[in-house]
Amino acid sequence: MANKKKSKKKKSTTEVIKTTSHTTIPTFHAKFEEIKKYLIKNSHLKMLLIDTSKINKIEHEYGKKVYGDVLNALSKIIASLRGSQIREDDIITVNHPNGDQFYIFFSTYRKEKSFQPGDLEDVSQRIKNYINNKMFTTVYALLKKRPQINVGYAITIYNPLIQEERLINKLIEDAKTIAEYEEFKTAMKNKEKLQELIIKEEITTIYQPIVNLTTHEIIGYEALSRGPKNTEYEHPYALFSIAEEVGLLFELDSICRRKAFINAKGIKKGLKLFVNIFPTTIHDPDFRGKYLKDFLNDIKISPRSVVLEVSEQQVIENFDIFKEAIKYYSDVGFAIAIDDTGTGYSNLQSLTKLKVQFIKIDISLIRDIDKNILKQDLVKALTKVSNDMGAKVIAEGIENTRELKTLMDLDITYGQGYLFARPAPPFPNIKPIEI
Repeated sequence: MANKKKSKKKKSTTEVIKTTSHTTIPTFHAKFEEIKKYLIKNSHLKMLLIDTSKINKIEHEYGKKVYGDVLNALSKIIASLRGSQIREDDIITVNHPNGDQFYIFFSTYRKEKSFQPGDLEDVSQRIKNYINNKMFTTVYALLKKRPQINVGYAITIYNPLIQEERLINKLIEDAKTIAEYEEFKTAMKNKEKLQELIIKEEITTIYQPIVNLTTHEIIGYEALSRGPKNTEYEHPYALFSIAEEVGLLFELDSICRRKAFINAKGIKKGLKLFVNIFPTTIHDPDFRGKYLKDFLNDIKISPRSVVLEVSEQQVIENFDIFKEAIKYYSDVGFAIAIDDTGTGYSNLQSLTKLKVQFIKIDISLIRDIDKNILKQDLVKALTKVSNDMGAKVIAEGIENTRELKTLMDLDITYGQGYLFARPAPPFPNIKPIEI
């Protein structure tokens, strides 16, 4: 990031967004005169518009403080574009204080080569990928979705007969329209690719052991789905996020579930098979009644050895559907687990009304739990609720012996994570663990 000179004139706190790195991004209004000079001097003006409005849901789910922290992190990333992705003298602004649209105005004509509209599109795509990659971990931890930050671009030509403010405002409108178009175009491409993936059944199933933390005995395996190698669909977060965005979540869930069962034919008797599903699975005719019984008979897996996992977020958002699913699948013989518990959507009052057999505590609470008293207290509370419900607790994402020892001290009986084994096909053994 380029060093900034201190301004002699003190700026109002309402004119900038302050980030944790003390970087400031001025508002569009504060920089308007400078932007106007670039328009007149160069006889044209190019810009990028970075639309971050898709992450506004964070404010509704977690409140203004958490959302403010996310905006601060985002502002820091965008400010760091100067000197790396764009020129030092390009102007970065935000639409208004605490706004969710950022404008980049190019300062000078690119003399080193002819800078055409197609080049501007390439720059916008590069910056879009850069920001989404940088924000992925933060946004996914909160929303369980990709950031979906979009970038548009536009050019205006200086016309001395038209007010500069009108030209620049129209430039911004054009860039916003392009951002919306690029979002639509990307969605259509993703839908086409995902449809082909589903039709060809290009899904791989890998399995991760779930173990007794005291005896290190394997009690079962969780089936995890992956898309084709060396593609963005290989990562499960991207795979399912894209499926949700383009309306193919049910279709993807169906093929992943079927593959998980078919590839688990060799699982040892007495071990549990944990399979992720969505609450809407109950509406799948291929996973009900005679079809379901015949399918399980063909692959020689008993319903009583299967645990169906549903994300806590999905449970809360589809509570009535999930209650219906629990009743139906419990009657068939399946056990039920609530996955990703404690990720921010937790509604303990709702969870206590459900008859589930397992509660899986999300990796975000397990990571560095040995160093965090608050996380330990939260896990204690979730364990108490689980015990009251008659459910067993499984800690997800255990990566080192310090976390393991802390979880054992908190009387957590079961867990899974890289400390024991990475997911692999099929049914990997666990590594020897010494505490």
